[in-house]
This record gives sequence, structure tokens and C-alpha cells, in this order.
Amino acid sequence: MKGVPAPELKPMNVVSPGSFVARSLPVAVLFAFTSCAMIQKDIQFEEDFTGKNTLGVSTGWAFVEADVDLSDGTGPLANPILGGTDVGSSTTTLDPVFGIGIKYFHYITNNWVLGAIYEHRIFDPQSTRPLSADVDIDSFGTNHFIIDGRYQFDPVDRAKRLRPFVGLQLGYVPGISADGKVSYAPVSALGLPATSEKINLEGDGFFTLGFIAGASYLVRENMTFDVGAFYEYALSPTSDTLVLDPYDVPPLDQPSTYKGELLESGLYLTAGFSWIF
Repeated sequence: MKGVPAPELKPMNVVSPGSFVARSLPVAVLFAFTSCAMIQKDIQFEEDFTGKNTLGVSTGWAFVEADVDLSDGTGPLANPILGGTDVGSSTTTLDPVFGIGIKYFHYITNNWVLGAIYEHRIFDPQSTRPLSADVDIDSFGTNHFIIDGRYQFDPVDRAKRLRPFVGLQLGYVPGISADGKVSYAPVSALGLPATSEKINLEGDGFFTLGFIAGASYLVRENMTFDVGAFYEYALSPTSDTLVLDPYDVPPLDQPSTYKGELLESGLYLTAGFSWIF
């Protein structure tokens, strides 16, 4: 984790509802139009799905935040005599850019289902300030490997085409890699102008836990349209050592290091199609 600075807590960022609607409405309309156009009449779910399999693809939207904590600071930026601090924290919003999931499920019984999911998510973090400098991280992607266990209810409508479900997800993210920039204010006491430096973040792997609810609607004999919402949070933070070295003038000409941790949590909305075989 090369490069970030000395604390000032920043108010939590919030994704505006208007922005969410404007950016996600075209996708929602496309999915709704496609599913309606594909609907086949006079079909219903089979009475017993035991032994059946599904293969699906999905996309969606997210409302995700990350808590950033810096600790165990060393060097001039962590020295209180020089106006620094050895700890800092903030909360930033991870704006969603794109996400896609590929999922396989097997019906152990008519109602109990076990599945494996791969998801690739891309986020664009909002600027944050865990120390006395602004940190801007570029868009970055994460890979998620998820085991999903769920209970799928029997059809709840007269046509026997709608099956709600609830479930639990255990996921693993191998790591996080992202580039960014740290911008420092002028140091008037030393006559130093505003400056910046590039950073690279290499967080280690972590596990996640999620709770999901949704429904599958039978649009064709062997195809469902699926919608869901799940809340997911990291069971442990991803961490790295952050090295900051923006100045070459004494007494700030030595690198400063911090132990950096990032802990994600958020709500995800998904929609997609599954093929039954």
C-alpha cells in the first residue's frame, strides 16, 4: 500500500437517490422489457425440482461503503510535534461502475438449493480523508467467489410461476489492488507548496457474509427471470502497509508508514436470467 496521510474525520458520503435512479433505470427497463417480451403462456413450475440444475447470469447495482482505518504510524507524518498523527479513520462510498455474476445452482430437494457464484464488481471510490490529506483512489475491480445456500418456496401465485427464496452466502475475495493519488495541502511553516504523490494499494484476501432474498419468475419452460437483494459485509478487513513519502525537505524528508485497513459493507440489488436443465 504505497502512499496516504494525519486525521480529520470526514462525514459519511451518500449516493443520491436521483443519481441511482438515473443511472440504473435504463438497465431495469431493458431487463423488464426483455423478460416481458419472452414470456411464454400456459406454463408453470414442475411439481418437484429435486435434482434439477440452473445456470444463470446477473447484473445489478450497489450501495456500498468502506471504513478506512490507519494505525501504528511512524515517520514525520505521524509525529505530533510536526503536526502529524499516528492514527486516522474515515468512511468512503464505493460508487458502483459495473458488476456481473455467473451462478450455478443444484436443487438438493424441491426447496433446498446449493450453489456457487462468481462475481466481478467494479467500484469508483469517492475521495476520502483519513488523515490531513485527500485520498483519491482510481476505479478498481474485485473478484468474489461465493457459496450460496437458499430455501426456495413453492410457487405463491395461482399460475405457479413465481417462487420466492431466502438464503445465506459465504464469499471470499482473494485481494484488492488499486492505484490512486494523495494530495497534500501547503506547509506554510516550511514554505512548502501543495503537492501530491501516487499510491498503490495491495490489500490481502478476506471473507464476506451475505443475506439474500428474492424471487424467480418462470418466463419460458426452461428459463426464469430472477431478482434479488442482499446485504453483504466483510468478516475481516483487507489490510496493507501504507508508505507515504511526499517531501524531500528536512524534517519531512523521511518516509512515513501506517498499517491500513479497509472494511466493506453494503446493499446489492440484482437481476438476471437462469436456464434450467
